[in-house]
Amino acid sequence: MSAAVFRRPGSVVIEERDVPSPGPGEVLVRVEACGVCGTDFHIFKGEAPARPPVVLGHEYCGEVVALGEGVAGLQLGDRVAVDPNIACGRCYHCRLGKVHLCGSMEALGVTLDGGFAGYSIAPVTQCHALPSHMSAVQGAFVEPVACCVHGIDLAGIKPGNTVVVLGGGTIGLILLQLAQTSGATTLIVSEPVQKKRELASELGATLAVDPLSADLEEQVRAVAPAGADIVIEAVGRPDTVEAAVRIAARGGCILLFGVAPEDAKVSINPFAIYKKELRIQGSYVNPFTFSRAISLLASGAVKVEPLVERVVPLEDLPSVLASGPSAGGAKTLAGLNLTRG
Repeated sequence: MSAAVFRRPGSVVIEERDVPSPGPGEVLVRVEACGVCGTDFHIFKGEAPARPPVVLGHEYCGEVVALGEGVAGLQLGDRVAVDPNIACGRCYHCRLGKVHLCGSMEALGVTLDGGFAGYSIAPVTQCHALPSHMSAVQGAFVEPVACCVHGIDLAGIKPGNTVVVLGGGTIGLILLQLAQTSGATTLIVSEPVQKKRELASELGATLAVDPLSADLEEQVRAVAPAGADIVIEAVGRPDTVEAAVRIAARGGCILLFGVAPEDAKVSINPFAIYKKELRIQGSYVNPFTFSRAISLLASGAVKVEPLVERVVPLEDLPSVLASGPSAGGAKTLAGLNLTRG
């Protein structure tokens, strides 16, 4: 089988490997599709930790083609989405039920071989069965949608709220749709790329603003004079975090969802946080949200097909990672066995 192996920063190579065999409690998944995440670009550039040599890819789905000893709950031929984050179950945070904060977290596609390969080994506990009608494209989006569901839970959106999403990339547009399903009635997206603004409007945004050509705060307050009840930062830049404080309403929440560089610093006026009684909330990965993500995708409540800019063969992945994210498109998938949509 072919596999995209991260060797060191700046080096991902396509290797031919034997198809692995599942051990006790594991299944062998024939990969159908795997999403290229922003994390993959960061790993390639040496900006995010990984454990080379490792097969990248943590947003994937496929068909179960072999079962290890003691596996129950899945059968040959079942289609699954794979949760890449494997908690130890023993540490302080795991025993508090906060498995996503596990200090010994392993991750398929980061520290363990993942989904940019013809086949992937995964613990059965990480595999979530997909409805038969779900496409491979939808299956590859379960992991990012699950992460977004966790963020929306933390934001605490209420029916009738005004929500501003800063950033109209893949994650921002998923968060936009989830905010709408949570009952937000005024949905504003700030995004400098026209193509993404147009897509945001198609997916439910009541207003899509170009922050480079218009004053964002003025645009927001023209629609919501008190400001935004919830501001979701989905970019990971200091300037957008600072903007979030300015446009948030008194008593509002700022959800920091975008991944900023580890050394980034933000200049914030603490008096504004005090006077507005703002809640600033982080969001990290996807604890216990996979099943809900599958339901949202299967029902059509979250539409991901419009977010896919291109599907590339696995052999093109090294050049895709080297070229960086597309400025105009939303998402790239590596299609390995795209026989189901």
